[in-house]
Amino acid sequence: MPKSLLIMVLLLLATVSPTVLAKNHAHLPIIETPSERTALVMSWRLGSEQFSVLHEQLRKDFAKWGTSQRMVKNIFYRSHKQLFQEYRQYSLTQDTFISGSYDCVSGSLILAGLLDYFGFDYEVIETTYHVFLKVALANEFIVLEVTDPETGFIADRGAQKAYLAKYSSGEGILNQWNVLTRNEGEAIPTIYRSIDLQNLIGLQYFNQAINHYNNKNDLLAYQYSVTALKMYRSERILDFSDFLKQNLLLSASR
Repeated sequence: MPKSLLIMVLLLLATVSPTVLAKNHAHLPIIETPSERTALVMSWRLGSEQFSVLHEQLRKDFAKWGTSQRMVKNIFYRSHKQLFQEYRQYSLTQDTFISGSYDCVSGSLILAGLLDYFGFDYEVIETTYHVFLKVALANEFIVLEVTDPETGFIADRGAQKAYLAKYSSGEGILNQWNVLTRNEGEAIPTIYRSIDLQNLIGLQYFNQAINHYNNKNDLLAYQYSVTALKMYRSERILDFSDFLKQNLLLSASR
């Protein structure tokens, strides 16, 4: 089959295989009932002995502390002690369970899954180049910055204010998705919004699209972008997916 025709066929069929999706825990049921809220955590338990041990410890903690600040702190620090060993950009949750590597997206996804399981009221905040969590308690909220294992549990009001101001403005923040600014001096619009678990999983696959693009594999990058769009149809994922598609079509026409 000619290369150009093969690329066209692959574009039409573009998606990440169900085997890869299942391996990396990409499926998340619509969360409407208590039993469905547990689905993501239970899938992680089946795939990781370390996570299963952590989850059992946290269940005992919850019986004692309930939906309290102490419980949020236990979720954060126990996860760091038992799962999060090394920051590595573009890590998937599966990488965390196998090698301990994590980034802001995969780490926040695991914390969010646990918070959801235990019934906490929380937000996933997507910013221009980063993701973090806000957990609402009785008369306060906690910020969880998963990439900071020592001081990422932020309860102090002053520290919270400074942290949130930094990310809401987008100024002075390292661009972890610099592939999106393809022209020198170009900036993408400031993003600061609340998203859900399904969207967060979409960002995890968006990360993989960028990673494979950086590694010169446009086809696999495009497949991951299509998968990401099924979970989160955000502007930048749409734009990046279209960019990859045009690159592939241009390559096929040569």
